[in-house]
Amino acid sequence: MAAAVAEAGRRSHGIGAYADPVLQHETTGSGEPLVLVHGSWADSRHWLRLAAELEDTFAVLLYDRRGHGRSGGRHTNVQDDVDDLAGLLHGPAHVVAGSFGGSIALRLATSQPDLKSLSLHEPALPGVLGGAPGGGGGQQTGGMDPKAFAESSLGEGAWDWLSEDEREGFRANGQAWRDEMADATALSIDTASLASFERPVMISVGSEGAPFFRAIAEALADALPNAEIHMIDGAGHLPHLTHAREYGELVRSFATAAAARR
Repeated sequence: MAAAVAEAGRRSHGIGAYADPVLQHETTGSGEPLVLVHGSWADSRHWLRLAAELEDTFAVLLYDRRGHGRSGGRHTNVQDDVDDLAGLLHGPAHVVAGSFGGSIALRLATSQPDLKSLSLHEPALPGVLGGAPGGGGGQQTGGMDPKAFAESSLGEGAWDWLSEDEREGFRANGQAWRDEMADATALSIDTASLASFERPVMISVGSEGAPFFRAIAEALADALPNAEIHMIDGAGHLPHLTHAREYGELVRSFATAAAARR
């Protein structure tokens, strides 16, 4: 499995930088543009498995958000992340986002209604329910080290089957997670603002995930004009690591159908 991940990285191209701050990004594959937006205790190395599933259909853009992985800067407010993402796009694209990345992607959608589609997995927006559970799939994780955090979301023993790149993605981003969890405004969104985004939205949840993520998905689906909810059997908060093939097929089918309906 690790070898397949490494090969996906070797097929990538276009590694470069984006100014203010410098953002590490790369593109792999060809087709309609699709960008992957990672969560808080993470960076683009966690998307390599999913990128390998999608690169035969899409031009997949992976990037390390500001303060994460190999990118510069530090999180101060979620709007900076929205602006960074907007700056990486060159026209309408499909956007796939997980956890905290879902908060960023939804905010972008309210200002760029011409996005092709949105695919969100368990958006970290507890504020829409009137509360703020801890990170890492809803568990209290403030004192965890990278291995413990990873296994709180992936299951006991997961550290052993992760690739070294993926383990480094956990090692490198604990401070970024703490910075983002301190930004209370990022963990909620004005649901009324979502009514302006009429493009297709898929909100996926894992059958093994924390129940409040299903409640968040339902609240968001009620607010969005064209949203649907999908369950990924056997998955939790990080299906791009645990169920990349199944998640990739779900994203591919949804985004392809969304493009056909445009």
